[in-house]
Order: sequence, then structure tokens, then C-alpha cells
Amino acid sequence: MTLLAWELKKLLKHRLTRVLLGLCLVLVTAEPLALGFANLGFGTEVASPTWESRARVVQATADAAAWHGPLTPAVLRAARQDCRTVLESGGRVDGQTAFVQGDILYTAAEVMVDAGILPWQDWAAGMTALDDDTLTACDALWQQAADRQIAAAPAAWQDTLRALKDRVAQPFTYDWTAGHESVLAMLGNIMFLVGLLLSAAVLPLFCGEVRTRVYTVSHCARRGRGALAAAKLAAALLFAGGAFAVCMGVFVAVQLAMFGSRALSASLQIADFRCLFPLTLGQAEALLLGAGLLSCLAATALAAALSAAFDGEFPALAALAGILVFLRGLIASGFLAGPLDFLLRAVPFLAGLSDLTGNALLTLPGGRVLPALLYQMAVQPLWLVVLLPLAGRAYVRRPHP
Repeated sequence: MTLLAWELKKLLKHRLTRVLLGLCLVLVTAEPLALGFANLGFGTEVASPTWESRARVVQATADAAAWHGPLTPAVLRAARQDCRTVLESGGRVDGQTAFVQGDILYTAAEVMVDAGILPWQDWAAGMTALDDDTLTACDALWQQAADRQIAAAPAAWQDTLRALKDRVAQPFTYDWTAGHESVLAMLGNIMFLVGLLLSAAVLPLFCGEVRTRVYTVSHCARRGRGALAAAKLAAALLFAGGAFAVCMGVFVAVQLAMFGSRALSASLQIADFRCLFPLTLGQAEALLLGAGLLSCLAATALAAALSAAFDGEFPALAALAGILVFLRGLIASGFLAGPLDFLLRAVPFLAGLSDLTGNALLTLPGGRVLPALLYQMAVQPLWLVVLLPLAGRAYVRRPHP
């Protein structure tokens, strides 16, 4: 058996590793499963999670199939007519059991309110009273709203934002997306918790041997300390990366079981009409998952370096939590924002849906502007390049007692 297989087997034999991996699987299963039974905007009269809420989700998903696609003028007029009928009969077009046509008008109403055409109060009545020309000008009004956003952004960002906006061929490709939106909103925190647990699971990599004094024997390995250190680091990355992929695969599988896959082809503007990124919900989720995997590997490299630097798991865990939890919290709060923001953005697990729906950009030294999410993905491998050699070197050069 190769050194890599031995080290991977040794890592998986740790009780702590198995417990943390089990916690990750519970987390990624329970969260999207709970959302599948949640009251996702159907009104305050239903407590969640309930079977009734689940029935509403299923109904909304099924009803949206007939309306899936671009919000063309014909679609908007048809949705308005259906909403008029409901209102005239004394019903409501928002907060009902599942009324997709009201959801369509709500999307258009956000654009109309932003343009100053109607007030937000009683938007349903206002939308059903609009004339055809105003109603069907939704795409043009979105273009105008996007141009206003770009004009209000920092001058260095405007060209990049304009280039993104110009690639949005159809801003409103519709489906009932409330379930997937809720999943995407929590995805950043789920990936952070899973990545933190998995990186904590590899902390015994080096310091566990130091604590038990096994390293005095393992350093005498026939193939040398360097090969042993390389095998340990490879096993840590393989475990963390593989476990993260499996856990997030389970997460997505439960998500699809709860809400189906069709709505993932809806445009990201359905989630937030201010978004300028030319993405669907599915593409946005794929980007976030990619950022999460890279962050997990970066956090594993950090855990390996801390494992090589400390003599026991507890101080290494405290340092890992301090960096990944405390520093992440400070950055997310904006307390450390400033000219060195591009360095702080390199901390793992900062990627979230708001980076896309909020049109988050980052200005690098030299004036180059990048979407914050793409920058975060690009810099995560640097943690591996810097920390893995340091971890291996510290282990190889650790003096015997």
C-alpha cells in the first residue's frame, strides 16, 4: 500500500474525523430538506415547516411550468388578466396558496416601482391597472434602471458593469424560484460550516503525531521525511476536497428533490432585478460551489500549516477558528474595509449570493476591476502554494526531543 493510501486510511480512522464528517452530512441534508417544507412567501397564516407548506411548494412548482421562459409582452398581459380576475372576485394575488401569475407581476412591479411609475403600496392593484404599453415596457425600464445603477457606481467600475449588463440578453427568464433562492441565500454559510468542520478534521495530521510522540518513529521512514510529509498533505487535500464534493453533492441532490431542476434555468434577475450579471440561478450556484471547494482546499492548507506549527490539536483548532471565524466575521461586517480590501478578500469562504446579486466588484492595485467572486476563486490556490510547502518543511525539520 502506498504512503498516500496509508495516510488517508490513518486520517479516516480518527474518531474525530468520522464525527465531523457525520455532522457535515447531517447539516447538508437537514437544511435544504427543511426549506422544502417551509412557508416560502405564501402568507403568514401557515407556520413552517409543515406538510401544507410542502404542498404549496409542489403546487407553485407545477403551476410555473406553463409560464416558464422569458417574460414577453404576451406573457405579461396574460398574467395581468388573470390577476385582474382574481382581484375582481375578491381574492389576492400575493400570499395565496400558490399564484404564479401574481409572482410574475411582482417581478415586473419591482421594476415599475424603481422607475417611479407606481407606488409600492398596493402594487397588485397598480400593476393590473397599467396600460399595455407601460406594462410591456418592463425590459426597457430594466435597461434604464441598470444604466442608473452604473452611473451611480464608482467611475472605475462603470466599464466592467456596463460590459456585464450588455451580456444580459433577456433579463427576466421566469420560473417560480423562491425555493432555489432560499437555498442559494444559505449556501455561503453552509459551505463555510462544512469547510470549517472538514479542515478541523485534518488538524491531527502533524500535531497528532507530535502529541503521541509517534513522529519520532515515523521520521525514520524508509522513504524519508519529505515523502512522508508529501503523502500526509496529499491525503489531507484528498480527504477534504473529496468530502466537500460529496457533502455538497448531497446538498444539491436534496435541493433538486425539494424544488426540481427547471427553475435553475431562470435568470438571476428574477432573484434580484438589480443584478447585472448574465447568469442563471444554476450557473450562479455552480460558481458558488466552485468557490466553496477552492476555499475548502485553502482552509485545509491552513489547517495543515497550523498542525505542523503546534504540538497539539487544541491550540491549532483555536488558531484555525480565529482565522476562519473571527476574521471572516470582521470582514463581513465591513469593519476592516479599506485600501487593503483586496488582501482581506483572499480569506476563504467569503463568497456568497450577494456578491452576484449585489454586483460586487473589487479594484486591484493598478486599477484593474474584477467581480469579487471571481477574484476570490482566483486567489484561493495561493493558500496552497504558500502554506503547503511551509507545513511540509516544518514537519520535516521538527527536532526530536
